Amino acid sequence: MQNSHRQLVLILIAAFTILQLLILAIFGYTPYPDSNGYISIAEECIAGNDWYPIATKLNDYPFLWNIGAINAVVWTFKLFHSVTPLLVVYSLMKGITAGLFYAVTRKTNGSQAALVALILYIVYPANYGEGTSVLSELPFMFFIMLGIYLSLVRNYSIIGGMMLATANWFRPMGIVFLVALLIFFLFKWRKSLKLVIGYAVMITIIGCATMHRTGLFLYQAKTGWMALMDDSSDHAQKSMKVRERTDWNVAQKDSAWQSLFIDWLKDHPKDYLAQMPSKLVNTYISDNVNLCTFIPDKNDKEYMYEEISLKTIIHQLPHWSAVQWLTILNLAFYYILLLTALTSLFYYSKETHLLPISIILSGTILLLLVGHGEARLHIPFMPFFIMLAASFVDKRVWKG
Repeated sequence: MQNSHRQLVLILIAAFTILQLLILAIFGYTPYPDSNGYISIAEECIAGNDWYPIATKLNDYPFLWNIGAINAVVWTFKLFHSVTPLLVVYSLMKGITAGLFYAVTRKTNGSQAALVALILYIVYPANYGEGTSVLSELPFMFFIMLGIYLSLVRNYSIIGGMMLATANWFRPMGIVFLVALLIFFLFKWRKSLKLVIGYAVMITIIGCATMHRTGLFLYQAKTGWMALMDDSSDHAQKSMKVRERTDWNVAQKDSAWQSLFIDWLKDHPKDYLAQMPSKLVNTYISDNVNLCTFIPDKNDKEYMYEEISLKTIIHQLPHWSAVQWLTILNLAFYYILLLTALTSLFYYSKETHLLPISIILSGTILLLLVGHGEARLHIPFMPFFIMLAASFVDKRVWKG
């Protein structure tokens, strides 16, 4: 890499990281319901001098939430008695993720396309403010991008696989990226084998550590079957009875939801398939979640997201607040990214397109099969839409 190019990349990443920290300092903590829930459970862990899940509460939990995300909060409470240090760490992780994203794109697309991708990543409004909460997406993406970087760029596939499994500990979608990398390394069986070994080793470490405390081999959240049962059937009473069973532990409840859903699916396959289009639309309709960071008086709002929801923005047209104008700008950017990424497929190349396409398709299929259709769920795929968009800009705009 030429010195001027390297310096520009470093300046961009440093500026992006500093902006994350400034936003945290200026706008403070963002009280998403899930983030507040993580903090509440972490406080229970501190009070019980335990980690999540608390061994004595396995029968009280209706489901198992994102283990790594909650234990990260427990860690910061144990060390600092405050969530702020973790938010600083997350803001720094966001900056490092940008650097890892550049390095991965440079490996697959070349330095010029990587610079375009980095610029798009940095100017995209939705990439700001994520470090103001303890939601799971940011640390998940940090470890995912670190795992891809180690496997693809540095050739440390075992450690890379371990990082993917660590990401899965924060949010149970690591398998999407493992499968995508295996597709990308299809004819490199040694690298693929090392990747799988690393993933399995870290899953075993996490599961055995939890089993030592609780007696259950738990390595990721268990919410999928519950969500499918709640969203895909009209048996709300049956689902509620599972929640209320205090004689079942959290793993047994998950198995009960699985059985209930499969029984429903056998009788309603058409209903299940009919949900797919709406799930797809709801997953990709917008990318505004992180803009909650900039909502005034966000700590006093009962439903924080309402101000930047599409329904509210359409209803208040054209009398928009500053954060709503930012939302409109972000939506325009988001739709252009999706369109440009789609257009790049006309110039498909295995080296530049296979990895991001594998990630996006695998992830989308998983969300359609076991997700419930929510815009926040596609956030881990956005760097790879940007990668595709940058490929198009590099080939058809920058050079032409």
